Amino acid sequence: MTESEELMNKYGEPLRYDRNFTGPRQRDRSCTDVPCLLLFALFLVGWGFIAQYAIKHGDLNKLMVPTDSFNRKCGIDSGVLNKKNLFFFNLEQCIDPLVPLTGCPTPQICVEKCPSQTFVWDTMKNSLSFEDLHSRLICLTEETKAQIRNKDQMNDAIQKNLCARWYIKSAPFLNRCLFEFSPQVCQYIPAFLLRSGRSRRELMLLPGNATTEVELEAKVMALSMAKAQSLLAPQVNSKQAPVEEEPATQCRRTLNEAVIKEKMMQTDTRLAKMVGNLVAHFYNGTHDAQRLGEEIVEDLVNSWSIVLVACFCTLIASLIFISLMRWLSAPILWFSIFGVLTGLLVGIYYTVRQYIYWEQTPTVTVHGLNLQSTIKNVLQNQNTWLYLSIFVAVCFVVILLLVIVLRKRIRIAIALTKEGSKAVSSVISTVFFPIFSWILFIAVIAFAIGIGLYLGSIGQPSFRMVRQLTADGDVTNEPCVCEGPAINYTIGGSCYPEVFQQHCYNPQASTSGFFQQSQRATCSKTTCSFDTIINPPLIKWFIFYNVFGFLWLSFFISAFSDMVLAATFARWYWTFKKRDVPYFTLTGAFFQTAFYHLGTVAFGSLILAICRLIRLVLEYIDSKLKKYDNAVTRAILCCMRCFFWLLETFLKFLNRNAYIMCAIHGKNFCSSAKDAFNLIMRNFLRVVTLDKVTDFLFFLSKLLLTAGAGVATYYFLVNNPAVIQLHHNAVPTTVVVIAAFLITSVFFGVYSTAVDTLFLCFLEDCERNDGSPEKPFFMSKQLMKILGKKNNLPPRQRRGK
Repeated sequence: MTESEELMNKYGEPLRYDRNFTGPRQRDRSCTDVPCLLLFALFLVGWGFIAQYAIKHGDLNKLMVPTDSFNRKCGIDSGVLNKKNLFFFNLEQCIDPLVPLTGCPTPQICVEKCPSQTFVWDTMKNSLSFEDLHSRLICLTEETKAQIRNKDQMNDAIQKNLCARWYIKSAPFLNRCLFEFSPQVCQYIPAFLLRSGRSRRELMLLPGNATTEVELEAKVMALSMAKAQSLLAPQVNSKQAPVEEEPATQCRRTLNEAVIKEKMMQTDTRLAKMVGNLVAHFYNGTHDAQRLGEEIVEDLVNSWSIVLVACFCTLIASLIFISLMRWLSAPILWFSIFGVLTGLLVGIYYTVRQYIYWEQTPTVTVHGLNLQSTIKNVLQNQNTWLYLSIFVAVCFVVILLLVIVLRKRIRIAIALTKEGSKAVSSVISTVFFPIFSWILFIAVIAFAIGIGLYLGSIGQPSFRMVRQLTADGDVTNEPCVCEGPAINYTIGGSCYPEVFQQHCYNPQASTSGFFQQSQRATCSKTTCSFDTIINPPLIKWFIFYNVFGFLWLSFFISAFSDMVLAATFARWYWTFKKRDVPYFTLTGAFFQTAFYHLGTVAFGSLILAICRLIRLVLEYIDSKLKKYDNAVTRAILCCMRCFFWLLETFLKFLNRNAYIMCAIHGKNFCSSAKDAFNLIMRNFLRVVTLDKVTDFLFFLSKLLLTAGAGVATYYFLVNNPAVIQLHHNAVPTTVVVIAAFLITSVFFGVYSTAVDTLFLCFLEDCERNDGSPEKPFFMSKQLMKILGKKNNLPPRQRRGK
């Protein structure tokens, strides 16, 4: 039995000519996989019911309860049950984009209500009595405030940051006390703050007799705006007289700008410190690392316009590159191949040269424990360059042999890329179609996260008895005695805040005597703190449902996009005269998929969602079993994770081709997957060589565009110092390289879909037709020339190119 006969027995006979076949037309199409579509619709209805149930019964305030500096949840934990609002000693330090990552450094305490008046210690200390000052004072603990007996002790507590130095009339927002400025505050800000030529010292000479609420607010705002004084100074041109404005008018116009600019400066400083701390792990010397971090952040801020222009140029270059493949696909792709080979030759030359240099140059090992010293020692080792030269040489030989052996297959791959270029250029809107998918993805992610948060807030809160930590991170050892209903409370055990607050006390801080019961001191270093929300079993199933819904809908959107693009490119291929391709081909493919094949899309995405869910469950089980450290269990889980990863990869490949066949023939998912699999297996060698070679060429093209963007950006920065001066030209170049690779990946993703679709159409065309007048080939003349085939058509039936 010959190999072709064996393949026919295994994977069916080749497709036969069908006079009624006209490609992906809407004629004679019917809805596919309707039961799965109904199941998907019912699933979405159930998800909607869960969403409304979660919004109705959930409360995000449970998840957004503020936490003070002692890790107590305001209004929930013991000791702060009646204090639901969070007060910040210096709210300005919290107006920073990095706060969600680094936290707000200012002290924070829970209060019953936000301040209803303004307090400025430097202004009021000489004008108000001790009793008035003490009543306005807000301190970290009530004990600290109670121990203050005079103004000297008050000043000492403020200097130690145990009490707030100043605050402004505030209003609660999400249980956080935020500033509430009076509308007239601008009238009291000194005019010299908005003009150049004044110093910080002049600000300290402000009169300290501000008495009204608005004047106090202006005093605080003036102190805050001092840092932004230079930013607000108007630039006076010698040829143009400055425009005089009233201080109040100028304040209203520039107040927001001042605050924003000041916060941007603070953000740059903190970001520089964060980058410096990151660099310190790889760099020798903390001071140098901080300086390098500041320079990197400064370069990023100063070069953002260059980066945007480079990204836009990369986008245009990608479109031009794809369009050029329509006419110059062979030179461009061969140039990509020989470009890589040339780069490998240069790599061989450089590594060999470095090997010879370090072999003849004696060096002393750099002793150090940081990464920089290790890298320096590795680069100065001659064996490193020897191994690199061998590796690069092996890569060069392997790629060169592959190019020689597969040169005919590469020619067919080039012809397919040319066809793909024609298809993408003919329907240029397909390049921007992924934007539609991104918008839907973002909406699904936002919806799933929102519903997940609402569901997570449904349930009863649980509390644990814990000890607080000191400033050094040590656990406090406060003796906390519980009696009565709380007699069984232990450290780490469950508790109830109300019971804990009433029946637990510190015997060492309590007052002895006849009235000991009423004078007991509550435990200040030991609290009954919020631990988690215990969700009912039904809510846990709802959370599981929400996760699966996110997976299914995400794969559904991706599958819908693939089928729309496949239908568009298949319509282009199966149109004999390409000039007859409809103008709204993409729109027609969109509505065709939406009207007839949503069930097929739902079926394929359901299979992938189930497979991905199994992988997530395995990851969850692995995280739970890590504490047991069982080698057999780890090995079993590793094998299962590897198996399901391979299964998901295969299913993605099968689904992609099933969507293409469904777009062409309009059959259901199972039939389309079977036809696609049999067609691929009957042409297995062509699939392995052509499809993978095409993917390899696309990867080379992406690397070429990405490298071109990086080199062009670096060349521009080096040779145009008058335009922009940077500390490190590699910083914006790196950003451009990353962005360029992402941009090219998006464009070549659409291009790859086009080639995959045309490849299946090409295989079917080879089996279905023979080039006779009754069964002409739809492939291009170049493909027919490579395969040694041609169309025997009368002159009138020959198509125009």
